[in-house]
Amino acid sequence: MSDLTDEIKHDVFIKSRKQLEMSGVVDVTSFDEHEILIQTGASGASIEGETLKIERFNAQSGELIVNGKINGIYYFNKEPIKKKKGIANIFK
Repeated sequence: MSDLTDEIKHDVFIKSRKQLEMSGVVDVTSFDEHEILIQTGASGASIEGETLKIERFNAQSGELIVNGKINGIYYFNKEPIKKKKGIANIFK
């Protein structure tokens, strides 16, 4: 098990599923109105929803604020790989 003292503090606050505030965000790797892929100090994560919009991201402070309908947050052990969309999935 990893030493938790080496990880960057990470907090998540969701307000009425309409706004998400997150700390400890190192990078936003990709985004669109349905999904935002981020990297925290410990792992990657996917924020999924509808009409998502990044209101603020500050890489120095690690602050991320997202507006829209928040459907879920999913964590990965490593940085998430961008999902392939469209015809590429047919030929897998």
